[in-house]
Formats: sequence, C-alpha cells, structure tokens
Amino acid sequence: MEKIIQAQLRDIEEKNNVKILYAIESGSRGWGFESKDSDFDVRFIYVHPVEWYLSVFEGPDIIEIPVDEVLDVNGWDLRKALKLMYRSNASLLEWLSSPITYRQNQELVKELRQVAEKYFSPISVTYHYINIAKKSFEGLEGLNNVNIKKLFYVIRPILSCMWIENFNTIPPMNLQAMMKEVKMDDKVKTIIEELVTIKADRIESDTIKQPTELMEFLRDKLEYYYSYAKNIKTEKERDSSILNEFFHKTIKEYSGDIE
Repeated sequence: MEKIIQAQLRDIEEKNNVKILYAIESGSRGWGFESKDSDFDVRFIYVHPVEWYLSVFEGPDIIEIPVDEVLDVNGWDLRKALKLMYRSNASLLEWLSSPITYRQNQELVKELRQVAEKYFSPISVTYHYINIAKKSFEGLEGLNNVNIKKLFYVIRPILSCMWIENFNTIPPMNLQAMMKEVKMDDKVKTIIEELVTIKADRIESDTIKQPTELMEFLRDKLEYYYSYAKNIKTEKERDSSILNEFFHKTIKEYSGDIE
C-alpha cells in the first residue's frame, strides 16, 4: 500500500500542479485501532504556485479523490489549513501528530506544530470531542450488542478530553499514545486494550456484547466534561501575524519547486 499511496500523491501533484508538503494517515489506522478491513485515510497539505495566490478570486482549496474500498484521499491547500488552525480545528491538529507519515519535511512540520500550539484552544477542541463522543454514545445506549468501531468513537474523544484537562496541550492522534500518559482506572484501561486487540482481528461491522463497566465510565466522563468545558477560561482573540509570516515564508520557499 505504501507504493500505491506514494504513486497517488505524485499523481495528485502532477494533475493539480501543486506540491504536497505533508501527508499522513488519519482514520482508524492513525488512531491506533484499525480492523482487518479498514481502509487507508490519507490526508495532506499542499501549496500552489505563487501566482495562484495572487488571483482576484480564490480558487478551490480542497483536493478530493473519489473514494474506493481501499483508499480515501483528500487534502487542503496551505492557506485553508492555516485558516482552520487559527480556529483551532481539531482534525487539522490531529494530523500534526499522526504516527504514520507518507510525506514530510521535518523542519517545516516541526515549525507547523509550533505554530499550531500557539493557536490551540482548549475550549474549542474540548467541545469538538464532547460532541463527537455524545453523538456516538447516544447511538450505543440501550443496545445489547454494540459496534466496536462506534465504541471507539466514544473512547478516543473522551481520552482526548482527559488529555486536555491533564496537560492543556493538543491531544495526540494515536489512542495508545494518550493511554500511556493519561491517568485512568486500570480495569477500564485493560478493557480498552482488549478491545483494540479484538478489533484488529475483526471487520469494521462486527459487534460485541456491550461492555457495561466501560459504558458507565464513558457516561460519567461525558457528563463531567460537559461541566468542565463550561468552566474553561475564554481565550483572547489571537493575533494572526504568526500565521501570515509562516504562510509567506512557506509559499516563497516551496511554490518555486512547482513546474
């Protein structure tokens, strides 16, 4: 798959006349709980030639490739990515800590992560994860058997909220990375670890008997973090100059590589 993905990235660059700066794996493989039939969710950030940014009207800032059973590939133009970073977009922040990278300039990505930390909003990101967890949890309540994949759509957001409370930094994308650092009940931790192992040997649609103790833990945490989020101090409006500086420097440095 690595060769297929790299070929796809090169094809995207050629057909769209762009340069991909950063490409990673998102979805269950990046999150650390893939199934046997999980697809590959490739996400990337790219730049156009300088002239593209000087147009009177902005062009499309997303590249999407038709999804098939194996590959789900799409990316954002750097300017769009930085606009989302200004709003502390949780999905973009996740990309920056993916354990699986397909394309990156280490120095550039290091600087991008440093910029992201400056615009990280605990309120915004906590509410993002609470809403994902709540919606997924409501779909599982009352069921004797639950879909394993949907269960993780509650587990990971809750752990992300726990990370923010403990460290006040951007949560890692990977579930295992969070579990190593976040303090939690040993029994619950063991249940989650067992679920990761079970899911790795199953297909995406498989179900298991509802794990009562884990569901109680998730319910309590969901209620707690709704209250917690309301008490996070409101942040001041951020200065966008750091983003502008990074954008100008990156465009000058990398747009010239595009033929």
